[in-house]
Amino acid sequence: MFKSLLRPLNRYPVRMVTRSHHLYSRSFPLIHEFISPQPSYLLNLTLAPHLSTPPLPTQLPTSGELPPGHHMVYFPPQLPESELLPDGSDASQNPGPEWVRRMWAGGSVHFHPTKKMELMDHAVLQEKVVDLQTRGKPGSKDERMFVYFERSMWSGKQPLQPSDLIEGEAAVVENRCLVFFRGAKDETAVARVVKPPHEADFSLTFMPTQHLLFRFSALTFNAHKIHFDPLFTQHKEKYPGLLCHGPMSLVLLLELLRVNVLDTGNDRTWRVKQFDYRCLAPMYVDQPYKICGRKISDKTYELWAETPQGGYSVKGMAMLEEETS
Repeated sequence: MFKSLLRPLNRYPVRMVTRSHHLYSRSFPLIHEFISPQPSYLLNLTLAPHLSTPPLPTQLPTSGELPPGHHMVYFPPQLPESELLPDGSDASQNPGPEWVRRMWAGGSVHFHPTKKMELMDHAVLQEKVVDLQTRGKPGSKDERMFVYFERSMWSGKQPLQPSDLIEGEAAVVENRCLVFFRGAKDETAVARVVKPPHEADFSLTFMPTQHLLFRFSALTFNAHKIHFDPLFTQHKEKYPGLLCHGPMSLVLLLELLRVNVLDTGNDRTWRVKQFDYRCLAPMYVDQPYKICGRKISDKTYELWAETPQGGYSVKGMAMLEEETS
């Protein structure tokens, strides 16, 4: 479902990139992490003014499963400044010097039913490139390259060894897709507005601020300038304003689900099994967005963000399962 969500309407067919491309053979180091409650707490503190959440506890929690999506503020990139590109993005993820601009296209997250990532755990992340595709007229400024990453995260009460990283037993498996472009954004292009066909069952209004974007960049150790440098964003990359982070979109949608469905105190306790999402239009600072959810069944919820024009910014689908002890 992940790649079907990311498949755009395009008159040029998808072209698979040869396995000899250097990204396929790139080895990413393991990232070791301690699941301290502090990053998750700071994420809640950062989002609290923008969400209908109850007051935060005065003391940090020291147990319990990490809320869905909060893994995004753990496992920061282990890069010195010399390995950042001029736009502040990660050089190790870039497919080549001709691809000068990047955006977050979407992804999916799978949560293991019994092997949960909990606060105070020791954890390890393993990342690899699983697919490369190009779309658009070959060699033109409209050509795009989609790079698909798989990030598997194992968790335990003691520090993990390489032998503990067993396939199929990761607590969280995240797939993410980054799209790379050959040049700056075309300012004359008219964005297509795709409006949701259904009304939301629950929603909130979200107005991203510059402070919010900076704090999220800090929490994720993200130096990409499109999130905090207005001059670069407007004059170099030709966007009308600072952009919200792709991971922030994922977190916002899952937090909406958590507040309205997962943490409501009903007799049946649900947790997220899988979430697939696609970014369709940027979310800009100081513009009002509507974060929405709709129940399809007890185990399936559609989640999306609407632009000020009423079109999709992000759309996704969450699959739930009953909680097991």
